[in-house]
Amino acid sequence: MEFYNRKKELKFFDEIKSQRQKNIFIVVYGRRRIGKTTLVRKAFEKEENVFYYFVDVLNPNNLLEKTSLSFSRAVFKDWYDLFLELFGKFEFVIFDEFQNFNKVSPSILFSLQKAWDEIKYRNYNTKLIVLGSYVGLMKKLFYDYKMPLFGRKDYLVNISEFSLSESIKLLLNFGYSTKEAFEIYSLIGGIPSYLLLFKEKKSLKNHIFDLFLKDYAPLKNEGENILVLEFGSEHKSYFSILESISGSPKTISEISDLSKIEKTSLPRYLKELEEEYEIVKSIEPLFPQKKRMKKYKINDFYFDFYFNFIRKYISTIEFSPEKALELIWKNLPQYFGLKFETICQRFLKETPEVLGFIPEKIGNTWGKVPGKKNESFDIDIVAYDSENVVFGECKWTNKKVGMEDYKKLLIRSSYVDFGERNKKYILFSKAGFENELLGIKDLILFTPEGMVEKIKSHIP
Repeated sequence: MEFYNRKKELKFFDEIKSQRQKNIFIVVYGRRRIGKTTLVRKAFEKEENVFYYFVDVLNPNNLLEKTSLSFSRAVFKDWYDLFLELFGKFEFVIFDEFQNFNKVSPSILFSLQKAWDEIKYRNYNTKLIVLGSYVGLMKKLFYDYKMPLFGRKDYLVNISEFSLSESIKLLLNFGYSTKEAFEIYSLIGGIPSYLLLFKEKKSLKNHIFDLFLKDYAPLKNEGENILVLEFGSEHKSYFSILESISGSPKTISEISDLSKIEKTSLPRYLKELEEEYEIVKSIEPLFPQKKRMKKYKINDFYFDFYFNFIRKYISTIEFSPEKALELIWKNLPQYFGLKFETICQRFLKETPEVLGFIPEKIGNTWGKVPGKKNESFDIDIVAYDSENVVFGECKWTNKKVGMEDYKKLLIRSSYVDFGERNKKYILFSKAGFENELLGIKDLILFTPEGMVEKIKSHIP
């Protein structure tokens, strides 16, 4: 399999490999398809003394036998002896889908804890690396003080998706135009295995049909398959919440109305979705007019697209995928517009120097128009430090942005109390800009092509 990026992660593992005389316990976690296994295989491909094992969900005795025979001619009678033998025989021990040990039998983790504690008193130099896809469970195994492995890890490594810059560069290398690359990214984000599904260049409409809609399409049931395993018996409630949040950020009242889940029950679910599963992100307006203006959004682009379109139209997809394609295609421009706002925020976080200062925070804001009780406003981009503030708008339409759009931004920014900071503006436009905007002082303009030029020249 081809390998892309992950320079920071590979450097980390190189540093671990250089510590030959130490016992080190590393936990690597991240959502499915993020590339954990590919990364670890790459990191240790030149090492000889490596034991890699994928943990299946089997009967406990069958798993013990299968694991034993993977490195020994004998079948161990208990897990403690097996782990001790492994730690003494191999310098690098890697367990993939590690959380399955707990599913098979929690007692296995107690045996691992006992064996790991024991090697402190032996002349071993073992590096134990465990990989897990179920984010919530992996965190529980190592952060819950009631669990046997609490306090045993030396490093916790969260493997995240490719950055915006890495993802766009990859799609451009596949032969897509800048705008096509931005639209593909809007559907799947920076998940490596999903990006590779777009390696064969074809129209976006054909890709959506082939990857999301037709029989056996690889991404049609991916969202459900991943999250049912992650959420377990409560998956229906979580799914209702995610369906209600999909598309655009929602308040807790809006989520309650859409999901039919009592408002008082939602905070627990939302906290777990954000802190344990890392699927949802809570956002608050920068320079808020009042407290408690929080909204929630799905931070994973694939899951957002899945709940906004695939799950929403699943009956139509099963009956007539061609009809479902037309329904989705009709609504995609608005969806791309919403995603473009997040893309522009990510762009500024990765290339903050374009603002002329390094911001403390980058986000957006919303509120009520002063003096007009039933009129609200929102601003797509807000970035600031102690001396400067930038307000911005993001337009993914086929119409050039002109003076009218700029004046609207000026008016909206006047509703925000940002203190004595120096004010600038930034506009992002798919279609470009009218000439009347060119050369305006303290106004920064970016098209997708301009963003890509900056991405290519940016040195982290």
